Amino acid sequence: MVKYKLQIERSLCIGCGNCTFACPEYWEMAEDGFSHLKGSIKVGDNEEREVEDPGCNREAEEQCPVSCIHVFEIE
Repeated sequence: MVKYKLQIERSLCIGCGNCTFACPEYWEMAEDGFSHLKGSIKVGDNEEREVEDPGCNREAEEQCPVSCIHVFEIE
């Protein structure tokens, strides 16, 4: 079964909030003013989460002006 890894490189985030508008069930603005991936774990400076369906996260990835959001297919 194919799964997906969602990832944000928080060091690149500019806090525009596009991801929160595109996909509010997965994204929110953190207290530091940058995007936070809900339900994620911290891996280095990044946040990651595995999901079965990327859903609106593809749109969040496309709407990010600095390309800090990534959706990877994993097995």
